[in-house]
Amino acid sequence: MFTNPKSKLATFAVLGSAALFGTTGTVLVNAPDGADAYSVGAIRLLVGSATLAAVAATRGADLRTPWRRSHRRWGTPTITVIGALGVALFQLGYFLAVERTGVAVGTVVTIGSGPVLSGVITAMLERRPPDRRWLVGTAVSILGVAVLGLLGRDVETDALGIVLAVAAGLGWAVFATVSKRHIEDGIDSTASMAAVFGGGALLLSPVMFAHSPSWFFDSPGLYVGLYLGVVTVGVAYTLYGFALRHLRTPTVITLTLLEPITAALLGAVVVHEGIRPAGWLGIALVVVGLAITTVSA
Repeated sequence: MFTNPKSKLATFAVLGSAALFGTTGTVLVNAPDGADAYSVGAIRLLVGSATLAAVAATRGADLRTPWRRSHRRWGTPTITVIGALGVALFQLGYFLAVERTGVAVGTVVTIGSGPVLSGVITAMLERRPPDRRWLVGTAVSILGVAVLGLLGRDVETDALGIVLAVAAGLGWAVFATVSKRHIEDGIDSTASMAAVFGGGALLLSPVMFAHSPSWFFDSPGLYVGLYLGVVTVGVAYTLYGFALRHLRTPTVITLTLLEPITAALLGAVVVHEGIRPAGWLGIALVVVGLAITTVSA
């Protein structure tokens, strides 16, 4: 079932990161007034990149390595900048998409487009078609996400919002691909994540100044900001980086489709948002799709 001894552990790592990603929406419910999407996104990246840098440092990783030029194709600062642009595009594109077209549509399009675009990018770089089992598993999982997020709900679509969500999915695929190439170039996975997220935080810093982050300096805003940064970025992307070290990028991104299941279940338990029968069908489809995907891991 797994092609190398650490594939199983890497699969659990990425599923764990996806579960942590899925807690974001529930935590944001407790965010104080004034915590708009822009400032939350900027604070999340800032705290998260600092956490990733701290984790990398404790492992003895050289944080300067992703910014140094090496003799290998992917060992250039330019590639790291591209990864940082991907992080910024993912963060900002997603929040803007949600603002224009709602959480359900924005999330479904972003999460649905990310694996597809990752598969396309990887196929182009490797000059070979995607694995058939990955294609089937991804298709089933994306269908499940769509059923879970959209079927039976009153949703409004916005053309620009959908474009922004696809752009967010592209950003996700780009920074994951860059980190995978960093790892193949011998760079520590957490150091790579710290570099691209730190660069993304720097790129989005003007947004933080344009939208006041004053909510962060008082509780519960402080706890919300720290949780989002430390847990949903620092811890989650440490696990994510480990998974990228041992699994193909499209597989890792597809496995993160567990995120909407976590979000839906937490919404039902914590916020008392009901899950309709169609929602349970969607959850079942995602689980089946992820099971198929792990066969190709």
